[in-house]
Amino acid sequence: MQTDNPPAGDQLLSALGQMGRPFVRFGSLHTPIGRVFVGVSDLGVCDVTFGETNENRYRNQLARWASRISREPDAVRLVLSELDAYFRGCLQRFTVEIDIRVVTVFTARVLSATRTIPFGRLVSYGDIAQRIGASGASRAVGGALGRNPVPIIVPCHRVVTQGGRLGGFTGGLDIKRALLRIEGHAMSTPGCVKVRN
Repeated sequence: MQTDNPPAGDQLLSALGQMGRPFVRFGSLHTPIGRVFVGVSDLGVCDVTFGETNENRYRNQLARWASRISREPDAVRLVLSELDAYFRGCLQRFTVEIDIRVVTVFTARVLSATRTIPFGRLVSYGDIAQRIGASGASRAVGGALGRNPVPIIVPCHRVVTQGGRLGGFTGGLDIKRALLRIEGHAMSTPGCVKVRN
């Protein structure tokens, strides 16, 4: 007798493969830096993506690590509201919970330290390395920030080089500059930001 159901062993392997992978609900918002997609899990915001305009490509991106994906604007209403307020200059501190379970322990430490940088302040990659007890790991900090799944909410754009150069940014330096301008930083020379103390 033939059946369309996979053997029990295959079902178990499939179920085990899904463990630890979140169910992600998502929505999007039009902002001054373009369309921003946001995904939330049962634990909090797990993805913020800019630079992507196509919903199907965004879904495919989520499918690499999520167990299920669903467009549910109500599920992301709070985070979209906070992002909108941020871009309008009306919010300086995000209150939403975040879910960074897909990152390494080192990256989680870097992101936790980065999340404490106040609005309008800048720190260097070296400062973050020192905060997490990994003095001399500036490059590794930069790599970890490049893997930040929730940029803006975890403000990796507030991390610059020791000399005030912008450094890198996953979304591109134009977006980093735009975010810094929202927070009151003037660009003094190309590639540099005037640091306020």
